[in-house]
Amino acid sequence: MLLRSQEDVADVEAREKEQREQDAQRNLFEGLKFYLNREVPRESLAFVIRCFGGQVSWDKSLCIGNTYDVTDETITHHIVDRPNIDKQYINRYYIQPQWVYDSINGKIKLPVEDYFLGVNLPPHLSPFVEEKDGDYVPPEKLKLMALQRGEKPEGDELEDEEDDDDEDDEEDEEEDEMDEEEAEEESSLKKIEQQRGQGKMPSVKVTPGAVKREDKKRTDLEEKAEEKRLAIMMMKKKEKYLYDKIMFGKKRKVREANKLTAKRKSHDDASKTEKKKKKAKKQ
Repeated sequence: MLLRSQEDVADVEAREKEQREQDAQRNLFEGLKFYLNREVPRESLAFVIRCFGGQVSWDKSLCIGNTYDVTDETITHHIVDRPNIDKQYINRYYIQPQWVYDSINGKIKLPVEDYFLGVNLPPHLSPFVEEKDGDYVPPEKLKLMALQRGEKPEGDELEDEEDDDDEDDEEDEEEDEMDEEEAEEESSLKKIEQQRGQGKMPSVKVTPGAVKREDKKRTDLEEKAEEKRLAIMMMKKKEKYLYDKIMFGKKRKVREANKLTAKRKSHDDASKTEKKKKKAKKQ
């Protein structure tokens, strides 16, 4: 009876949590005022913005139903689908339409700086895809998941450039240290050769050896691996066939994920190289 009551409490808490998440999503744009420029998809944007608690308006010459003009100082987000706009107000964000859809799909108001005018937009992430263990997860999805958890995402472009500079500095320092070590080794070898030429034997130091302790974690892992190997050997033919089939599927998934990771890395490296070339040309 007690177990049943605990299950009921857990079920009620799960439903309450789901209800709170749905309420928060329904009020995602509450308190925000949008203005739609004439080139954006007005019907679609107006529908989703109002569905999620936001206010929206547009130029009255386009269509009836506008509730405020572009000069309204309480507008928070001005949606534009062009590289630039002539007249801008300082108290509002000028963003591209994808910010609205991506925020709805991600169930969170995303950083507006990724959607400013003229900025290369992040790739679209489908809300209907759920990655499982072993699947490839793109860095944009990892960033979104971090934002949903309330954490600061890592791997921004500026941070990447700074990391590249830091890595270059670290490599230079390591090379300098290696050069110093090589110079010390050469000098010590020269001293030994000089001593041998003079008939002197170099002094040899003997240090007591340290007792090597057994790594308990490594021993446990080896024991588990051995137990797993023996369990596989004891399987029946039908069970072994199913096990091999499952493992083959997992390995294939890992291979596909590794291929996608390698492709993404090569793409990011090419993008960084292109940016560095453009930066060098400007300078």
